[in-house]
Amino acid sequence: MIDFSIFGLNNRDKRVYDALLGHEEASIRSIAELTGINRGSVYESLKALVSLGLVTYVAKGKTIRYAAENPEKLHEIINEQRRQLLDTHSEVDTYIQQLNLGRNEPNVFQFASFYDGDEGMASMLRDVLSTCRIQHIQEYKVISSPSVSEYLYNNFRHYTRERIKHELRVKVLRQGKATQQEAELSSWRALTDSPMDTGCYTIIYGTKVAIASIDAYNHTSGIIIDNPGVAKTQENMFDLIWGKA
Repeated sequence: MIDFSIFGLNNRDKRVYDALLGHEEASIRSIAELTGINRGSVYESLKALVSLGLVTYVAKGKTIRYAAENPEKLHEIINEQRRQLLDTHSEVDTYIQQLNLGRNEPNVFQFASFYDGDEGMASMLRDVLSTCRIQHIQEYKVISSPSVSEYLYNNFRHYTRERIKHELRVKVLRQGKATQQEAELSSWRALTDSPMDTGCYTIIYGTKVAIASIDAYNHTSGIIIDNPGVAKTQENMFDLIWGKA
């Protein structure tokens, strides 16, 4: 059952919305009768639902009648929330830069961060976008794994669209056979002539290296190493293999 709290609504609001879905139009009085909720509370719920765009209303004489929007509207609301969160990421990037923590200085704040599951993978992908934006990186590099790729984007399915929107290029050394067409602003080469899949997906971007892996139970986990020396070494090895692929 969907939790309406993710939309800033409570269980009472959901009861009012559910009741409206079964009727083309309804007054506050009829909604109160249908739900068993007092009119004052129904009115407060309707205000919240109208504000979110899930309910519309029309005045017929002295009576205001309310109607529920198609539940498909919930997808639009979620997409808008995602867009707002991406905008907030940019604001956070600006805030971090203003703090001047010196993270890009050698031997300062070098660390590794660990990530787990679908949301962990999404966090790693978000870090790729934000780091490339902060460090003014126009291209990053990937050693792909088909088994990891299958789950990597579960919680960030529009990642490629966001990458393209930011005009961020990617070079991919592919393990195994190609399973998809090359996306815009991307170029692919085979890592080896024979099929292989190590279950390890590597992303080299700016001063960082992200490594995602998958176990026998299809559970993903990963690590981001924030170290200019490590990143440069990985990039040099990538470039050497890319030139020979």
